[in-house]
Amino acid sequence: MHHDFLLGAGALLAALALAGLLFNRIGQSVIPAFILLGMAVRPFGLDTHLVDVLSTVGVVLLLFYMGLEFSVGALLRDRRRILRNGGLDLLVCFPAGFVVGLWVGGGLAAALLLGGAFYVSSSAIIAKSTIELRRSANPETEVALGVLVFEDLFMALFLAVLSGAVLAAEPSAAAAFWGMGKAIAFFGAVVVVALYARPLLDRLFDLEDDELFLLLAGGIVLLLSWGALAAGLSEAIGAFLAGLLLAETEHKERAHRLFAPPQGLFAAVFFLGFGLSLDPATFGGVWLPALVLAVLGVALKVGVGMWIGRHDRLPKRSALALGLTLVPRGEFSILLAGIAVTVGLAEVGATIALLVLALSLVGTVGLRFAPEIARRVFPRREPRTLAERGFRPDLAGFDEPGGRG
Repeated sequence: MHHDFLLGAGALLAALALAGLLFNRIGQSVIPAFILLGMAVRPFGLDTHLVDVLSTVGVVLLLFYMGLEFSVGALLRDRRRILRNGGLDLLVCFPAGFVVGLWVGGGLAAALLLGGAFYVSSSAIIAKSTIELRRSANPETEVALGVLVFEDLFMALFLAVLSGAVLAAEPSAAAAFWGMGKAIAFFGAVVVVALYARPLLDRLFDLEDDELFLLLAGGIVLLLSWGALAAGLSEAIGAFLAGLLLAETEHKERAHRLFAPPQGLFAAVFFLGFGLSLDPATFGGVWLPALVLAVLGVALKVGVGMWIGRHDRLPKRSALALGLTLVPRGEFSILLAGIAVTVGLAEVGATIALLVLALSLVGTVGLRFAPEIARRVFPRREPRTLAERGFRPDLAGFDEPGGRG
C-alpha cells in the first residue's frame, strides 16, 4: 500500500512540474495547466481522498498568502480611491455574470456563483505576471492593485453570503445577511487586533528558528480557518484574515519567504483537485454560455479598466493596459466552481471551469502583449510631462509670447 501511495504521489507531483514547465515555456499561467492535468488523469480512477485533504490545505494557504499582500493601514489611507475604482468594477461586471447565470438556470444560487466567478480577476495570475514582466513600476499597476484589493475583500464577504444563500441547509435571505454580519464582525475583530495589538504580535512571532515560526504561523492560520468554519463561514475567510493579521507585523517579509514554497505546492494540488472534480462530458452542454461569458469578460474588463484608468488620469495606453491586466480569472472563480459542484450544480461548475480556462489563457497573452497592443490601438503617444506638452517655465502665465512682462 505504501509503495502504491509513493508511486502515485511521486508521479502526480512530477506530472504537475512537467505541466507547469510546459506552460511556462509557452508564456502561460500554470493554473490552467494544473486544471487540465486533473481532467486528464480523472479517467484513471485515482483515490481522491488525499487530494481532497491537500486541496483544503492548498486553498487555505492560497488565501492566507493573498491576505499577506495587503496592509490594513494602507487600505484605510487609500480607501476612497479603492472604493471608487473597485465599486465601478463591481457594478459593471457582477450584474453581467448574474444575468447569464439566470439564463443558464439553477435559480439564485447559479446566478450568484456565476456572477462572482465572472466578476473577480485572478490576483495570483496578475501579480505573478506583473513581477515576471517587470511592470511593477508601471502607472497602471498601482491602480490595478487597488482594484484587486477591493475584489478580494469583496469576495471574502461574498463567500460569507454564499454560506447562507447557497450552502446553508435552508438557504434564505435572512441566513445570507446573518452570514455577512458574522463575516463583518469577524473582519472587525481581526482588524482591531491588527491595528492595536501589533507590538504583542511582533513579540509573539519574534522567533529565531524558522521552523518554529512556520509552526506558529501555520497553527494560527489553521485555527482562524477553523474559527471561520465554526462561525458558519468559509475557511477561506479565516485564512485570508490570518494573512491580513500577519501583514501588519514586522515579520511580513519573513512569512512571504517561508510560506512561498508550501503555498505553491499545495495550491498546485488544489488546482489539480479542481480538475479531477470536473467531468469533461458536461462541457458539451455549457459551451455557449461559457463562450458568451468569455467574450463579455474580456470586453467588460477592458472597458471598465479604461474607464477607471482615464478617471485616474492615466494616458490612454496605460488605461488600455490596465483593462488588459484585469482580464484573467483564476483562484476565486475556481473556488466558486468547486462550491457549485458541491451543491449539485454541475453545469454551473463546468461553465465556470471553461470560463477560467479561456480567460486565464487569453488574459495571460493579453498581459504579456499589453504594451504592444496599446501602441497599436493608440499609435500617437500622449505627452505625460509638462515639457512634453510644450510648457515653458519662462512663459508661464502668459497668453501670448509677446504678452505682458
